[in-house]
Amino acid sequence: MSDKQTSSAGESFAGSVMKYSVATYLGFGITGAAIIVQGILGPEKIALPAQFMNTTATFMYLCILGLDQSLLRFYHEPPAGATGRGLFGACAALSSAFTLVLGAVCSLFFATRIGTFTFGQNYAAVGRGIVPLLFLNAGLYMLVRYLNVLLRLENNLRAYTLETLWMQACFNLVYLLPGFFTGNVYWFALASVMGFGVTAIAFWCKAGLQKPERLAPAVYRTVVPYGLALAPSQVLVYLNSTVSSAFLLNYTTATAQGIYAFCLRVANLVTAIQAGFSTFWGPYVFAHYREEQERISHVHDILNLLIFGFFSVLVMFEDVIFLVFPAYREGMQVFPLLMLSVVFSILCEGTVYGNSIARRPWHDTIGIGIGAAVNLGLCLLLVPRYGLVGAALSVAAAGGAMFLYRTVTGQYFYRTIPSYTKTAAGFLLAFAVTAAGVLLWQNFLLKFAIVGAILFIYCVLYQAQLHKLWRLGLGILRKLLNRGA
Repeated sequence: MSDKQTSSAGESFAGSVMKYSVATYLGFGITGAAIIVQGILGPEKIALPAQFMNTTATFMYLCILGLDQSLLRFYHEPPAGATGRGLFGACAALSSAFTLVLGAVCSLFFATRIGTFTFGQNYAAVGRGIVPLLFLNAGLYMLVRYLNVLLRLENNLRAYTLETLWMQACFNLVYLLPGFFTGNVYWFALASVMGFGVTAIAFWCKAGLQKPERLAPAVYRTVVPYGLALAPSQVLVYLNSTVSSAFLLNYTTATAQGIYAFCLRVANLVTAIQAGFSTFWGPYVFAHYREEQERISHVHDILNLLIFGFFSVLVMFEDVIFLVFPAYREGMQVFPLLMLSVVFSILCEGTVYGNSIARRPWHDTIGIGIGAAVNLGLCLLLVPRYGLVGAALSVAAAGGAMFLYRTVTGQYFYRTIPSYTKTAAGFLLAFAVTAAGVLLWQNFLLKFAIVGAILFIYCVLYQAQLHKLWRLGLGILRKLLNRGA
């Protein structure tokens, strides 16, 4: 293939990614607004609402049974006797029924235990009363998630973008708005329930969905085991954050947990680089892994460059964020650790699809299970003694353990890393950035200089990818200018 053809193909690929990134770019503004609102409300007021949303996500991915992943995998290749939309209806109905049953059982018989652990001994009464709202919120969030997957699979880009924005607004911002008028966590919970409920109803109607089809038992025997194998991995990702927050509420104060929640939200700004990449990338890999392995490998290196680079920039300028919101300044010492855990999660997008391609999704589950076990063990050991720092160390170590196992197994079945040496060197530099941010959090100039030097080394290490991005950007810009002319 000529250089011109390669450049044109790259621009086309980048354009496809950018189409599915619009929602995330706009959602970046929603996340920014949520950070500002959290900064204004203060750590103590946002502690319980943030834990409510963390637990909502955990329950949602528990109750969905991994069937959203089955829908992604089998929508375009449905088992005999099923259609894509029929598969959507069956998966959504099964997940909803399980949510209803589990929510009723937990609310009637286990509300005290769930509430006490999740919200801490000091807020046990609040926790017990809010468990039914947790499952209701999780169920509505689950329907919104299913609709998001369906709109993406049907390439309804406009509806997908709009629905994604509403989903992000509900999960990140809407639930915070009662904080301007009250500190009662029930009002935060009700705001979230109403937000997800309105979104689910509106887009269910917009998608023109009807009563679910009745499918043959053989269809369920194909999609349900596949989803169940992946379900624990989805649950455990959110469980880590929920468990860490619960330990902070049990062993420290609501203020410490509020600082942790705020810093984790800011750390997730790294996902701005990921943009709509995940939404586009999974279906693309499954469709083209046989003939596009070289491109998939190139994308791995480019993703590493972008994530490592943005990570370094955020550590360099983190002082600006905490200067604006001084109530959270204590979080500066743990902010790089929380960002590192997010980096591990994002970079899995470029390394772990081999497990799914080989139809061995349990390796992802085992890897995330190892991460959850590391997080739980370290929280037990470190949070009572070191508080906020202990929780951040636990989450970062859990992310590293999860990434290592899933990457090793994923690469065994389908290699996407062109150079193991370069990738390992990039991670060593990321650890150096983290160490500088944690140890020098009170010395802005020295930290800025060291992290800036590491960022320069990144650029040298990934200079080929940096050059490709530059050419790609110029090519897209020329096309836009020509189109405008």
